[in-house]
Amino acid sequence: MQNLFNQFAKDIFQKLQVDEVLSLSLSGEKTLFTRLNQAKIRQISNVDQGSVKFTFLKKGRHVKYYVPFGTDSKINLEKGLKILERCREDAKGLPIDPFCPEIKDLGSSEEHHKGSFPKDADWMDALLPILNGLDCAGLLTAGSVMRGNINSLGQSHWYDSENFCLDLSFYTPSQKAVKLIYADKNWSPQSFQSKLNFSKEQLGKLDSPNKNLAPGKYRTYFAPEATYGFLNMLSWNGVSAASYYQGQSAFKLIKDGQTKLSPLFTLCEDFTKGVSPRFNSLGELAPISLPVVEKGQLKNLLTSTRSAKEYNVETNYADSGEGLRAPSIATGSLQEGEILKILDTGLFVSNVHYLNWSDLNKGRITGMTRYACFWVENGKIISPIKDMRFDETLYHFWGEGLLNLTDKSYLIPETDTYDARSVGGSLAPGMLVQDFSYTL
Repeated sequence: MQNLFNQFAKDIFQKLQVDEVLSLSLSGEKTLFTRLNQAKIRQISNVDQGSVKFTFLKKGRHVKYYVPFGTDSKINLEKGLKILERCREDAKGLPIDPFCPEIKDLGSSEEHHKGSFPKDADWMDALLPILNGLDCAGLLTAGSVMRGNINSLGQSHWYDSENFCLDLSFYTPSQKAVKLIYADKNWSPQSFQSKLNFSKEQLGKLDSPNKNLAPGKYRTYFAPEATYGFLNMLSWNGVSAASYYQGQSAFKLIKDGQTKLSPLFTLCEDFTKGVSPRFNSLGELAPISLPVVEKGQLKNLLTSTRSAKEYNVETNYADSGEGLRAPSIATGSLQEGEILKILDTGLFVSNVHYLNWSDLNKGRITGMTRYACFWVENGKIISPIKDMRFDETLYHFWGEGLLNLTDKSYLIPETDTYDARSVGGSLAPGMLVQDFSYTL
């Protein structure tokens, strides 16, 4: 696909007029997609697809279009030339965009991340015997994902990664569930079995009667997957510079100097793990590591080139949506074997869902507990809990309420498969919080 994309770009650029600049951004994949239910195959298919985003610039007028991209170079070119003509026609009727990002040649890069996992025909032989006897549902996606960017001024970037993701839920006879996500570049039966053993241990505790807790404030341990749920919210009007300057930012209080977070909390964009390309949809290269919050102090908001022009600030080459692409929360000193002992009495929350802002400018989030969540007394799991709704501000659970973070973090991958496989992932530890507010 890289060779096809390079030739496609070359052919399209030859048709540009002297006052036209064009950036082409490719998204592609070759994926084995398998849906499981009751540990049996219910759907299996191979997905081989791609699309190219046209970003066309002419005399300050800005047009974007998407076109499907396949393995037939002739069809690709025919579609691409039609889109180029459509860009020209649309640009004629548009006003000048004063904050339009310029298309420049900012250099080139190339990344290849090879993986080692079963071939398509061997995956089920590797997986199904391990799942035998379990009520299991979920997805397996495995293969290559590709991203590329080439512009007519000479800039060229390429990224590909071979990886897999198992996104599974395991059910008790009463239909209570435990979530397991295992994603990596390299398949390890031993690592998967270790995760599975932990899920089985939780399953064994889930079929006890639920404990109904009254609304209130509870000492709570959030597993890494739950921490990720809160972290993911920051990409929705959280760390965005545009959101702040438009008056709708969850980091408004800290940006305005009215408060700060806990010195235990450090967040950065970290592209060193290779889970996401550094270049954005315009081919601009973000810093390899960018501190967002450092020991409770805000260091940077994610700032796209458009926001930089509009608000007269410096860009750090965030993508146009100014969301986190490779976030990493720094670890603490809480050892995993000590979690229940240090929690003592309170809630063990494995996952959260249905998250939303209940008061955006004060960083207040509402949501619900999900899957294997337990009531703990004196360092021992007593019973599962009935799902609870919470409403709490990040200035508490990442501020004065943050007691500690685990000494290990885990890669939580992006598992979305809407239209195509996502790239990216977050490094998140577990976290221990005092007086977390549950409302229902």
